[in-house]
Amino acid sequence: MSPSSASHGLDRESRRTKAARRLLTSRLADARRAEAALTRKLTPKRVHDLRVATRRLRAVLEAFHDLGDMKAREREVKRLQDALGEVRDLHVQGAWLEEVAQKGESSRRAGFQAMHARLMSPLPDKERRLRRALVRWADQTVPALERETRRLKGPGKYGGRRVRQELSHRLRQLESLMENRAKDLTPAMAHAMRKGVKKLRYEAELFVPALGREVKPLLKALVPLQETLGDLHDADVRLHLLQHFALHGSAAQRAAARTLLRGARAERARHAARAGRHLGDWHDEKRTHALCALLE
Repeated sequence: MSPSSASHGLDRESRRTKAARRLLTSRLADARRAEAALTRKLTPKRVHDLRVATRRLRAVLEAFHDLGDMKAREREVKRLQDALGEVRDLHVQGAWLEEVAQKGESSRRAGFQAMHARLMSPLPDKERRLRRALVRWADQTVPALERETRRLKGPGKYGGRRVRQELSHRLRQLESLMENRAKDLTPAMAHAMRKGVKKLRYEAELFVPALGREVKPLLKALVPLQETLGDLHDADVRLHLLQHFALHGSAAQRAAARTLLRGARAERARHAARAGRHLGDWHDEKRTHALCALLE
């Protein structure tokens, strides 16, 4: 994952409006660089880079939503992120199936290739939608974001009590999600938890210049958890894909998918066990309490 640009000239005592402008300008610049690269050539890495950049940009809009018309702008950025996500998901699963086709039994290779072709068949349409979303982003969303940046207004300090309370609140919400779902990591539950971890991580990143000592331990705890839940999500998507082909594919696709299902189920079980251990450690070590204490 590409790092975000540093936002210089900010500290704990900076005004929230100043910090919001600096961070919004910085994250928008990151997104525009990723957009320019993707516009030149649409590659899986460039799609991923812009998707991450838009997620980080949304984190600014969400964290400082009270300083302007940020919710409307956040919805517009999400529109591009969603278009990127549709293409990215196909890239990830398509690359996996390609690797399977190359390494799999020769007798099943035709079935693997047929699955890959069927999976990737919507890609041209999704790429066309992405290109239209990029035009809308450049023509409408970016100018609106730039206007909103100039209009930001509101009270408070960048590293003030309000900010620390908000991070503590989000952390406790995440713990509640963990406690309710750790015992039964269904695909939907694991996905919701992963989104919560990712959202808190990107928001915490915003406040490193003001609250480095307080939020760096939080980031250190969140990053491996996000990666573990991400691996579990990928395994869930692959298992669902194989189950679909095993039931509804052509004869060659069904046979090829069934040869992979046992391994996919075992992979899912491994990732679920690993995620469960992470969540158990989080609970046993009372990390939420310790991290919230740092923010008080």
